[in-house]
Amino acid sequence: MHRSTSSTRRACALGTTVALIGLTTGLGVFTSTAAFAADEPTSAVATADTSSTNAPSSATDTTGTDTTAKDASGTGTSAAGTSSSTTTTSDAATAPATTPAPKTTDATGTDATSTPPTSTAKAAQPAATPTAKYQATIVGDPKVGVTLRADAPQLPDYKYEWSTDGGATVSSTANTYPVTPADLGKRITVLITASNGDTATATTDAVTEDVAFATETSYDAPRTIELTAGDTLDEVFGVSKGSGPVTYSIGYADPESVDPETDTPESYLPYDTTFDAATARLSGRVTVASVFDFTVVATNGTSTATEYVEVVVEPAKAVGVMAQTVNTSPTDLFDGEHPFTGWLIEPDGHITTFKFPGDPDQEPTVTDGGQPTVQQGQSLWINGSPVDEFGNDTTRYDDEGNADPVTVTSDHATDQIAFDEDSFSTKVTFPHASTHVLTVAAQSVSVSFPVTVVPTAAPASTVGTVTPTVATAPKGQLAFTGADETAPIAWALGLIAAGAGLAGARSLRRRRAQR
Repeated sequence: MHRSTSSTRRACALGTTVALIGLTTGLGVFTSTAAFAADEPTSAVATADTSSTNAPSSATDTTGTDTTAKDASGTGTSAAGTSSSTTTTSDAATAPATTPAPKTTDATGTDATSTPPTSTAKAAQPAATPTAKYQATIVGDPKVGVTLRADAPQLPDYKYEWSTDGGATVSSTANTYPVTPADLGKRITVLITASNGDTATATTDAVTEDVAFATETSYDAPRTIELTAGDTLDEVFGVSKGSGPVTYSIGYADPESVDPETDTPESYLPYDTTFDAATARLSGRVTVASVFDFTVVATNGTSTATEYVEVVVEPAKAVGVMAQTVNTSPTDLFDGEHPFTGWLIEPDGHITTFKFPGDPDQEPTVTDGGQPTVQQGQSLWINGSPVDEFGNDTTRYDDEGNADPVTVTSDHATDQIAFDEDSFSTKVTFPHASTHVLTVAAQSVSVSFPVTVVPTAAPASTVGTVTPTVATAPKGQLAFTGADETAPIAWALGLIAAGAGLAGARSLRRRRAQR
């Protein structure tokens, strides 16, 4: 194996250096020297003195590299790539203007008095990009009506350029951007430029719009719809604005007052109506007079809006009277000790019989048909109210809360008829055994029904004969429920609950006590 001498190795190293300088010069690495002005020496290197006695024997190329052949020891060689001008003599006849000291060389023949090695290493690297890139931030949700704010804390003296997908760029000195309906579905981009030319940019997601109903509502100020029993309801509860697909559902107006185990939001809609979740349409023919409170909830996945709704269904014109009677004093009902029988008489005269065990926790026995029956000398307690064709109570009230009067009459002049102040109902006592016909009237309509009075073993004379009377319920009595505004009667409410499946009974469900 042939070993190279030290002189050969130096020559090879020098040749490699010269080739490197030529390559980097051709690629333009040093054309951006001005970009490093802050890091490089500011003084220029003196050019070679062409009047020197050694000038004819030495020549340099444009990079400042000595192209004259070197001796075997490398004496007089210049530092490749570290100076714009070098000398070719061993006595250093030419030196940089800023360096008065004699030029020396290291072991490889490199000029030790030239730029420090650290500068040589930097010059060999590609030039850095003069503009630094920073991260900008857009604060705020990209939604219609929101004002966005752009931040880039690393950059001084900003100017801003806002733009949208396919839209024009708007230059501004403000770092805020109000999102308008015209931006809906577009992304918003901000370009922030500093006074030194540095930039930062950021882009939002596509702009959306919160769903909202046309009018703001609340539980105390709902959207109110007024109807009369028999009317057709056809109402749309769509939002007035909002982006993307919107879905609808029914909610509770007062969640704290419901029993989630037995109630559903849909159970608070007007009876016989249906809600289309796709179109937010509530439709159907309403027949039950009451007040129905619920909410319509709209969502587009990123926002939710709620509209409070109250549907008020008033009863239609009265067509008859719904009467009810029991064979025990209402003050003794549901005390657990007095079983009793009640009868519900509909406007067409149809009768339904209820047998109560006396315990309000036990269900009554319900029989379709029957006839009120009472022992001779005993009494029945009667109540009633005018109703429309759907069985809704049509009782009217004046400004003072007084209700229409309800009267009870008998075809037997001997029957004792009087208003019972304790139970707010009419008490009828039957001295003589036979079939009696009672009539309950209100608002120029009435209903009549037979009562069977069963004879007792005792002579009927113990009761005595009285002059027939007509009992009129005093003002303030609530005819159908058997109660005034402050004192509901348990027996009437019990009959209504028992006959909830009959016409008119369900009209009291969820009726608001106050509004």
